[in-house]
Amino acid sequence: TRIIELGGEVRFDTALTDLSIANGRVQTISAGDKSEKVSAVILAIGHSARDTFELLQCKNIFLEPKPFSVGARIEHKQAAVDESLYGDHAGNPLLPKGEYQLSWRDKNGRGVYTFCMCPGGTVVPSASESGGTVTNGMSEFARDGENANAAVVVAVTPDDFGHCPLDGVAFARSIEQKAYTLTGSYKGAGTTVGGFLDGKPEIAGTVSPTYALGCKATELRDVFPKFVTDMLEGGLQNFSRKMKCFGDKGAMLTAPETRTSSPVRITRNADMVSLSVENLYPCGEGAGYAGGIMSAAVDGLKAAMQIMARQAPCDK
Repeated sequence: TRIIELGGEVRFDTALTDLSIANGRVQTISAGDKSEKVSAVILAIGHSARDTFELLQCKNIFLEPKPFSVGARIEHKQAAVDESLYGDHAGNPLLPKGEYQLSWRDKNGRGVYTFCMCPGGTVVPSASESGGTVTNGMSEFARDGENANAAVVVAVTPDDFGHCPLDGVAFARSIEQKAYTLTGSYKGAGTTVGGFLDGKPEIAGTVSPTYALGCKATELRDVFPKFVTDMLEGGLQNFSRKMKCFGDKGAMLTAPETRTSSPVRITRNADMVSLSVENLYPCGEGAGYAGGIMSAAVDGLKAAMQIMARQAPCDK
């Protein structure tokens, strides 16, 4: 509302389709059926904006691959999480819903960790392209769902997937497409923890999956590279020694989780300007400079302040 009050315009369902660049500057942008002349562009895309990454590469904007993580969503009963954390005090109304953060590194230093833990939440379909399956997680405000879920993900780097700018995108896409092919649909590639560890995927366990499109029993070793599933196995075994609920072989895994952070960095200088054009300000998660809602918001404020400082009238 404030943007509109100040003369700005908000356009929904309007994709950025082109950038016109000349003399080291973005001159115009095309979005929907309109083209606009610009003096500065804040590029605050999400980390799944693969079409925009491809556009930037075609325009010779400097990009580089960056580390990210891939894995699956794990679901436990929220009551089991609370019991693991609070013991005999679980269920006390004075205590908040149980949350956790767990991590483990192997002898080579590769990490596996829990991420985006959602108490009383659900696992949600999040594909942004046809022919690929993507999972994510969320909690509603009340956090009163029967299950808790979190990502259990393995760190991957350009040494794993390639050093060309969009190799990380291709790596994640291949995992998503394998899951889709194995299930034959947008259902989650699922199995109980026990089914995964034993190599005998199954859906029936102590936890009913919340994935809205349903799950199909799938061997996750056919979805991910071996080094990823080896780390998932080691991580689950390590976490079971830290929290009782992780020892439940009937807990549910739904895969793949591939959108933990951007696999691309739109590299910028100390003034937050692209290395390729002097009036393009990449910021937030899609630019590879934030890891969540708050850090992305702060990064956007910093970009706005840089533009204000550069375009402010000179003191007389």
